[in-house]
Amino acid sequence: MLPVTDLIEVALGRSEIGDLSARAPRRFEAVTRDTPVVIWNICMHCNMHCPHCYAAAVPEPSPTDLTHEEGIDLLDQLADAGVRVVIFSGGEPLLRADVFELIAHAKQRGISPQLSTNGVLIDEDVAKQLADTGIAYVGISIDGVESFNDAYRGLSGGFDAALHGLRNAKAAGMKTGLRMTLSKRNFDQLESMIDVARDAHVNRFYVSHLVYSGRGYKVAHEDLNREQQRATLDWLFEKAEALLDLDPEFKIVTGSNDSDGVYLLHWIRERHGEAAGAKVRELLLQRGGNSAGERILNVDSRGRVHPDQFWRAAVLGDIRIESFATILAHPLRDQLGRRLEYLTGRCGTCSERELCRGSHRERALAFHRDPWASDPACVMEDAEIAAPKPTGLEVAV
Repeated sequence: MLPVTDLIEVALGRSEIGDLSARAPRRFEAVTRDTPVVIWNICMHCNMHCPHCYAAAVPEPSPTDLTHEEGIDLLDQLADAGVRVVIFSGGEPLLRADVFELIAHAKQRGISPQLSTNGVLIDEDVAKQLADTGIAYVGISIDGVESFNDAYRGLSGGFDAALHGLRNAKAAGMKTGLRMTLSKRNFDQLESMIDVARDAHVNRFYVSHLVYSGRGYKVAHEDLNREQQRATLDWLFEKAEALLDLDPEFKIVTGSNDSDGVYLLHWIRERHGEAAGAKVRELLLQRGGNSAGERILNVDSRGRVHPDQFWRAAVLGDIRIESFATILAHPLRDQLGRRLEYLTGRCGTCSERELCRGSHRERALAFHRDPWASDPACVMEDAEIAAPKPTGLEVAV
């Protein structure tokens, strides 16, 4: 979603993106169904072993990864199809020997390359290479303070190395972000991690909800319950508002649960009134809720295309067999574009479904065995999203 800090600024009338007729819509026009952001897992291996890893990364390189030539051809096809942003991910993308060549080729083809990494390999030389080859943004995952993070992610010294990576990337001129995936194991460390992010002078602090994909399926029971989610969001929104003056360049973002936007809307209304809520609602409508399979696509390390990086059970096509242009015409993309017609359960009757659009179908599939069922991680209470009851009054014509 949009940075929480930006949405609160809009509600308070303190941001230039409050001019909804001018700057704000451009944020959404840049990425369309025809020009999706593509997350490419360029390899399957990683030097960490995180319990929630959606890719279920392995320690050693896989012989099934796309070759260098196949990777170059993929980037050419993406560019020809109009894709303008590719996020290089993994596994750990910096373990792939030709990663800088691939990034440079993407840049040459008019694609803006970004990097999702654990950060431990970004020394000063690597940071310079990343900047020189065209990386505009580096997102680094750290899931808690040092004592927790290193044990949880399976690499001694990982916390310090990742922080050095953040600082090196920042010094090389790239925008940076720190990503933390919340679970029952670490949500009590959120305040400490915001302090870590601010001390590292990152541009954005990204709080991600748990998605039940890959190894994440095995730890789904560690997801926060609704009460914990709401208490965490309340604290996070209050923190974001307090930082508007203290640290205006620092952005707080939540992700992997589009119902956060609906909850923020209710929070804004209660705290700042209906007029402020109306501004936020308009921005949330422009954002369009979850866009898996539409404005987001994923290519895994073997060349299979998915609606997003978490939804591995849905395969739209294989670039080793068919062209990316052909894959874009897969009928599931049309269904996802009309997903409001297919949603069932709480999501199907939700009064705010236009803002959220059912959030993550991957969680619905994992929990209900039905991709159109309700997202079990929705943070809203039934009474808050119930459709208005008919009054029983009729108007004579």
